[in-house]
Amino acid sequence: MDRPWLSSWPKGVPESLEYPDEPAYTPFIEWASREPSSCALASQEMDCLTYGEAADMARAAAAWLQSVGVGPGDSVLFSAFNTVEGAVGLMGVWMSGAKAVVVDPLTTSEDLKFQLEGRGVRAAVVSGEFYEREKAVLESVGVERFLLLDIGEGEGYKTLRHVYKKGLARDWREPSLKPRSDVAVAFYYSGIAGRTMQTLHTHFNVIASTRAYHAMIQLSGKPRTIVVAPITHILGLQASLLMALYNGGTAFVMKRWDPTKALELVKGWGVNYLAGAPMMYESLLKEAGGGSLKTSLQLGVSGGAPLKPEVQDGFRETFGAPLTQLYGMTETWVITFQPKHLADVKATVGIPLPDVDVKIVDPEDPRSEKGVGEVGELLVKAPWVMKGYEDEAENKKVFVDGWLRTGDLLVMDERGLLYFRGVRKRMIKYKAYPIFPRDLELILAKHPAVEEAHVYGEPHPEYGQIPVAEVKLKPGWRGKVTPEELMEFVNSRVAFYKKVRKVVIRD
Repeated sequence: MDRPWLSSWPKGVPESLEYPDEPAYTPFIEWASREPSSCALASQEMDCLTYGEAADMARAAAAWLQSVGVGPGDSVLFSAFNTVEGAVGLMGVWMSGAKAVVVDPLTTSEDLKFQLEGRGVRAAVVSGEFYEREKAVLESVGVERFLLLDIGEGEGYKTLRHVYKKGLARDWREPSLKPRSDVAVAFYYSGIAGRTMQTLHTHFNVIASTRAYHAMIQLSGKPRTIVVAPITHILGLQASLLMALYNGGTAFVMKRWDPTKALELVKGWGVNYLAGAPMMYESLLKEAGGGSLKTSLQLGVSGGAPLKPEVQDGFRETFGAPLTQLYGMTETWVITFQPKHLADVKATVGIPLPDVDVKIVDPEDPRSEKGVGEVGELLVKAPWVMKGYEDEAENKKVFVDGWLRTGDLLVMDERGLLYFRGVRKRMIKYKAYPIFPRDLELILAKHPAVEEAHVYGEPHPEYGQIPVAEVKLKPGWRGKVTPEELMEFVNSRVAFYKKVRKVVIRD
């Protein structure tokens, strides 16, 4: 396929960019050096943390990690809710030289143990709420040192505020890193593989993907945004938090979505950019109550689930700014964006970012390319595509001649605009959260009554999909276990969004 998207390319955006060969924390501390008194982070509990303060706090966290033996090649658990301390803590992990093993703080019990056991994680930078809830699990898998982000100091751990006040920032030693090969972050949402395992990204990947996305959205001035999507996920981390911190902007981090507070910020705090899931925009419009508002908003970006046309239109009518869509995944970061000059087009996820190449292929034969208007599997190439999974066997399955198979079905029109048409991979989307059916099936299989289990997504008008399990029982168990008992067996071991909503026992 030729590159028809170039006919839709936004004016002023280069088709290719130069990317710095530097660690993932570098753009942040450069802004701290350049504008130390500028506001970097804010929240409902904190008016402003300046770049200078945030950088020193991150240096202190890094110095503490280094003092307990952490450095390049090591893994540090990072699990934080959206807080100012969480944003700073992640920078601290990178500044220590370690790989951040990113775990959603809603992860619990058996799910958490599976993600950490046997992976050599000895230190953690985590939210206090997560630590208090999962301390026993963390210690059982060998995590020995804890830096807590947002509660008072206690036995067996330090806190970010403590190491900052003690002046540990002066003890920080900048690590020697190879940005193109050293891993900066490991995520656990391996959507293409369809099961939970580490997805590895280098320092170069983090910076390059964010630079390309920033160039494509053509924001005027420094980003001033609200971070709503979890910073442990791509949408919250790259499209929200790093967009601000890499470009000298300000991020208001919101632990829990509050449309009333968000509307106050949009109206009076100078917010010029938003990124989040469709439900965020629906509730924001409901809060606004109709009519037209004069704000600083230049752009809203939606991702993670389909965006309703009426929400797209309502956003422009209310805020006088376009609401467009992006597409990406854990393995690729953001790779497509709907340009503002094509904001009136409905249901498209846009065109590739600079330096991204895509093609639509026959799902059964990825070397056979489809034409314009034909549905097929999307394959992508980009400088920041994942280094790989931790499982080399899976890497051989998802890469074909250097192209990454996304497992998603899309179609491209004559202008190069892409439209989502479904998935080949086994994944459920609940409120834009990805859920892997195989993970839930493996937990069900541990119940003594279960011989076989199949989990799938059932359509839901509000949530997108809900997980449903069909179960075959072992001989002799019929009538001795209820669907509710099996559901509780799974749900007591997983995060709220992974919970099975219905169990059906079949012959």
